[in-house]
Amino acid sequence: MTISMKNPEPGPEPTGFEAYVGPVTRVSDNNSDDVFTLSFTIEQQHLNGADMLHGGMMMSFASIVLAGAAREAAGGAVEALSVNCDFTGPGKLGDVVTATAEITRKTRSVVFLSCDVKASGNDGAERMLMAATGVYKVASRD
Repeated sequence: MTISMKNPEPGPEPTGFEAYVGPVTRVSDNNSDDVFTLSFTIEQQHLNGADMLHGGMMMSFASIVLAGAAREAAGGAVEALSVNCDFTGPGKLGDVVTATAEITRKTRSVVFLSCDVKASGNDGAERMLMAATGVYKVASRD
């Protein structure tokens, strides 16, 4: 099952920069509360000059997934302290890209996460595109 990020359940429609990334869908077939997965299909607007998935799109996508997982873990707003990305392969037009963020550690004030970004093409074979990590501060609730 997928939930469109343009009309997520529950929550507001993406605004600002996130409205330009996608369309992105939430994959809700995870068996763990500590896992958060989103996906999108690579379209023309996601490509760089070499007709491969643009690195900025991949980093933006990972950031969205990491922040979504951190928000769910914190039960509210979070602020990014650090996001690190390591590219491992290219994405191609038509590939389905899936990013899964997992909580690696959580305190009352900070959430630590890891994220794998993978692609699958017409052959169904899955390949790694990027590994990312994030550290998010739980926003104060004043």
